[in-house]
Amino acid sequence: MAMITAKLSQLRLSPLNQRRVKPAAIESIADDIAAHGLLQNLVAYEEDGLFWVFAGGRRYRGLKELAKRKTIKNSDSFPVEVRTKDEAIELSLAENFQREDMHPADSIRAFAALRDTGMDVDEIATRFGQAVSFVYKMLRLSALNPALMDILAKDQLTLEAAKALTLTGDQEQQLKVFKASNGHAHTIRRMLTTEKVTTESGAFLFVGREAYEAKDGTITVDLFSQGDEGFADQPEIVQELAEEKLDALADEYRAAGWFEVSATLDQPYDLYTKGYLYQSQREPTKAEAARMAEIDTEIEAIAEAEGEDSERIEPLSDERDAITEALRIYTPEQKAIGGVALWVSRDGSLGQRVYRAKAEPRAKGSGIDGPAPLYGNSLFADLTRIKTQIVQEGVASNPALALDVLLDSLAGQLLHGGRSYQMALEVQAKAVPTDVPDELMATSDVRPVEETMATRFASLPIEGRFDAIRSMDGDDKMALLAGLVATMVDGTVFAGGSPGERHRHFEQIAKAAEVDVSSRWTAPIAVFDRMKRPALITLLREQVGDASASNCATIKKKADLAVNVSERLPAKWLPAPMIVGAFDQADLPELDEADAEDIEEDAEMA
Repeated sequence: MAMITAKLSQLRLSPLNQRRVKPAAIESIADDIAAHGLLQNLVAYEEDGLFWVFAGGRRYRGLKELAKRKTIKNSDSFPVEVRTKDEAIELSLAENFQREDMHPADSIRAFAALRDTGMDVDEIATRFGQAVSFVYKMLRLSALNPALMDILAKDQLTLEAAKALTLTGDQEQQLKVFKASNGHAHTIRRMLTTEKVTTESGAFLFVGREAYEAKDGTITVDLFSQGDEGFADQPEIVQELAEEKLDALADEYRAAGWFEVSATLDQPYDLYTKGYLYQSQREPTKAEAARMAEIDTEIEAIAEAEGEDSERIEPLSDERDAITEALRIYTPEQKAIGGVALWVSRDGSLGQRVYRAKAEPRAKGSGIDGPAPLYGNSLFADLTRIKTQIVQEGVASNPALALDVLLDSLAGQLLHGGRSYQMALEVQAKAVPTDVPDELMATSDVRPVEETMATRFASLPIEGRFDAIRSMDGDDKMALLAGLVATMVDGTVFAGGSPGERHRHFEQIAKAAEVDVSSRWTAPIAVFDRMKRPALITLLREQVGDASASNCATIKKKADLAVNVSERLPAKWLPAPMIVGAFDQADLPELDEADAEDIEEDAEMA
């Protein structure tokens, strides 16, 4: 017996585990691990370079769920007790016979009963061997409507849905929302926060909690978040403060002499069409030149005496880089023709882009007729990212196609003079990000190809990788090729951008992969929540007819309208950007050399 730490990618669920029926409530197990860590190690035997878990299967599934949520990484390590394979069956059977998990409803009532006897949170935590924060959350759940507690006990209400219901303390409202939402956690959360802004949103982070609360803004804390995150109850205060802060920053740029300055909460949709304005290089002052010469002399002396890896060199190099960076400026002449776009990024930072304001705007191709009025820029981009995930999955399962895609991209660039940004596959060994909000994937079991690759090729070493690849059999090599090529296939239409040559290539790959998008993803309610009211009515009229659209047009609340539209659309309906072949007829104007370089740089920054 030995205790080690092993990467999640090295772990597998052993077929010798005596619990064959897939256990329920894996999501709640994952939540508990996320909140408190892995409190008990896994037990496994080693075989073929992997560790096969035969005790702790539910905890292992919980870890895999956290990896799926991107809360942890496949490269993270966890404690594993290593036993022999001969011990696996006996120990697995003993573990499952000895354990009978307590139902969440019983746990919640037990915590509440201890509280009612006069025990405080710290005493209860000690009694149950749990973290104080966990006990506090359980006690918050005990304040649910008693009828909901009974429903939870009957497994007719999930723990996730129960957590979402705690966003309101009104027990009558809890019951009404539960019935109206059919017990779906994401719907409950949406219904209780429709008029609020999350404290993790870009606008709130940009404003800051202190400034918001100084304006008498209040926050509903989400007790099941990490930390004190929640929802700002007065979104109008957030918007007002954000706009004031942006306007003040815009005034500073105008005062500095810029020809055009815009400041908006969201990134401008047409920014992609504007040409770049690159900084000029000024001559260093005498003091700057002298200091750079001193730094060069000091670095040379240190390297000679202590070696080039001396820790004393890095701060000197950083200082020199800072001086060099300060030499890059925009001249008054550039500012006279330049524009600055300011907006709030998703992480709350200030987004900004300098462009040629007086340059003629580039014509934008429409790609397809339907989506433009229906889907906002951000949603359009997310939908094409989901489509990209599904096509990547198809390419990863078809090594012959992956080889064709790779050869097509190389031949297009090296034989026909094409540019990398025009290809659906940019041969730069750069994985394409396809992350989208979790709520858009609520109805899909599609997994990012990089996760599948990390699992299948977990044993591929860093040291000696070339020799390991050389020793692979043909099938493994082709599977590795397919997966790696798939991660670089990109069909994303970036927010504010237009379909172009790259997207026509992507559609050819999607057809060759024979992917059925509707079998891998259906539109969750989150899609309709992000569409504007007129777009929802137009969509319903196009798909169902005038009568249905007219009936729904009388619905006052946007959230209710979104639900009605989602329920009336035909089975296997897909948003236009996600239909295979959507961008076959993209018709973009020819670009000159400078324009092409601008677009390529935009794509790299996206």
